[in-house]
Amino acid sequence: MTHQKVAGVDWARGEWLAVIFEDGIYSGCLLENNFEMLWKRVPDLNRMLIDVPIGLPDDEETLQDREELDSLARAVTGRPSSVFPVPSREACTKANDGEPYDRVNETNQDVLGKGLSRQSYHIASGIGEVDAFLQSNASITNIVTESHPEVCFRGLRGEELQHSKKTAAGVGERLDSLDNHLDVPGDVFQTLCARLTKSENRATVDDVIDALGLAVTAWKSGEKPDTLPKNPNIDSKGLPMQMAYWSESTLA
Repeated sequence: MTHQKVAGVDWARGEWLAVIFEDGIYSGCLLENNFEMLWKRVPDLNRMLIDVPIGLPDDEETLQDREELDSLARAVTGRPSSVFPVPSREACTKANDGEPYDRVNETNQDVLGKGLSRQSYHIASGIGEVDAFLQSNASITNIVTESHPEVCFRGLRGEELQHSKKTAAGVGERLDSLDNHLDVPGDVFQTLCARLTKSENRATVDDVIDALGLAVTAWKSGEKPDTLPKNPNIDSKGLPMQMAYWSESTLA
């Protein structure tokens, strides 16, 4: 059987948190402030699932394409608030350059005809960072794939989740979702939390559970994950507007 090394990556309040699996077994986690550095620290990956939008809107037409994907994800998960509006590529670039909220919001208004929430602004710099890296490293766009933790857990569980990941019930529900796919998921989760307490970082419990769900999905998906939608739209830079997942049955 071919050796398989995968990672699930979450944007953890200004840091990149990666959970790594090799042949279905947890092998470690990493925290980096810079995505390029994170990439260099996890060589020979078969797949990286990342909770960051990759296919980005540049105008009203591509905005409609992006909104089709996001609406589909909201419908599949039954958790509309977990999928936030994606900023324009230009707004993300400015956020990554350190521009303040007001200027980034104005740019998004000019490009897409709509303002930007504070929540979207706080992740826009991470989106811009990944976008710039992928445009400079086109050969890895088939490895670094957009996903969404709630879509992942929906696929792994086989039904909608009932509780927020920010509650104890929600964490337990998501760990239960991994029972059929991972030996003792609670132990892996505990190991991750213990590892992160030993270093200064901003990662929270829900960041850890998100990265873990992404990593397990990356492993289960093999060489070609299912995607929402099945035939994704492509943005102006040739990047797909899609979210990868694994499930015993097609989600949509």
